[in-house]
Amino acid sequence: MNQIYISYAWKDDKSELGQQREVLVDRICQTLLAMGYNLIRDRNHLTLGQSIEQFMQDIGRGNYVILVISDKYLRSEYCMFEAIEVMKHKDYAQKIFPVVLSDANIYTKAGRIDYIQYWQQQGEQLGQLMGSIAAESSSALGKVAQKIAEIATNVDEFIHFVQDKLSIDPAQNFDTFIQQLTQQIYEDSQKLRSQKRILVAGTGSFQLPDEVNWCARTLGQKLAEHQYNLITGGWEGVDYVVAEQYAATLSKSPVRLTDKLTQMVPQGKQPVFRGGRVEYTEPGVNEWLDCLRRSDLVILIGGVGGTYETYQYALQEKLPVIPIVCTNGDAKRVFDEMLQTWEQQPMGRISPQKFKSLNQYINTAETAEDVINDVMDIVNEVIFAKTMLKGAEAKGTAYP
Repeated sequence: MNQIYISYAWKDDKSELGQQREVLVDRICQTLLAMGYNLIRDRNHLTLGQSIEQFMQDIGRGNYVILVISDKYLRSEYCMFEAIEVMKHKDYAQKIFPVVLSDANIYTKAGRIDYIQYWQQQGEQLGQLMGSIAAESSSALGKVAQKIAEIATNVDEFIHFVQDKLSIDPAQNFDTFIQQLTQQIYEDSQKLRSQKRILVAGTGSFQLPDEVNWCARTLGQKLAEHQYNLITGGWEGVDYVVAEQYAATLSKSPVRLTDKLTQMVPQGKQPVFRGGRVEYTEPGVNEWLDCLRRSDLVILIGGVGGTYETYQYALQEKLPVIPIVCTNGDAKRVFDEMLQTWEQQPMGRISPQKFKSLNQYINTAETAEDVINDVMDIVNEVIFAKTMLKGAEAKGTAYP
């Protein structure tokens, strides 16, 4: 699960500026939590006896960090250590969303020099206090000295980064700040598609109706273009058509098919489509379960019995299922059943109304492509919810 950390100077809630900062952070947290994001706020996260230093290091490994930067923040040992931990990661520029408050004097040369000198003086004063005590890393004072020295070395780089980073003040334009943050997270989530695995199941016959054939071919192409991994049962019909088109599309990229396509087949058999990685399983129930255990989402096309069983097992495994209803057969049966039991379906933030939009008429390859584009839109949203949000059942304001 990806997380959003919020880092700010939170022990100063008696001054007017401190109270304003607390109110602003409360509003940011309440909004993101209502949208379903997995938010970590140090004031609420830390418990008695938990290591503050370990938490600050965890922030550096977080996926996204909101830094509410005030003058107190820039002079706080804990806050600046959090910032330094974040900047140790090579991709930190994409992870940080700074909120620069009015009392943070970072946009003038004098203000910037003041913060640099402040940390240099902190280091010098600590050195004088320690006197003859060796600043060894094993001693408590030694660790503090190392931490302050690290801040003093990197504070200039941190301020320079914040100056160059577009910062929207949520106190002035709250909605724009939230929109920019969530849009960036949504766009970044697309990079995670290459780790997600889609199981496709459907009619197991080479004599496919036109709408099934059109949808299977287009789906194979779109799954490859969206960089998802594909899992099939290695049968003729839908499995073959989807895998063949997936492989043809992937052949235009440097990615190896064996890294992206997995075919789960019963022991003693070979997949009809020859390609990708072949894994063997015991005949019977395990043919379904082994596929589902490797999958993040299931798409159904047509089907005459076995496809419906795939849905039943997927429901037991709490996997989201997207039936392409216009291909009829089991897919139509599953579609109708899902609408009747919608509250039991692990479909994240997809509404029944959006799900119903899949019920379209197909009479050409072009109309099939329109349907598959809608299918992929739902796939992306469900995967986003599973990847980025706290619980697939999260409700609230829709993300971009």
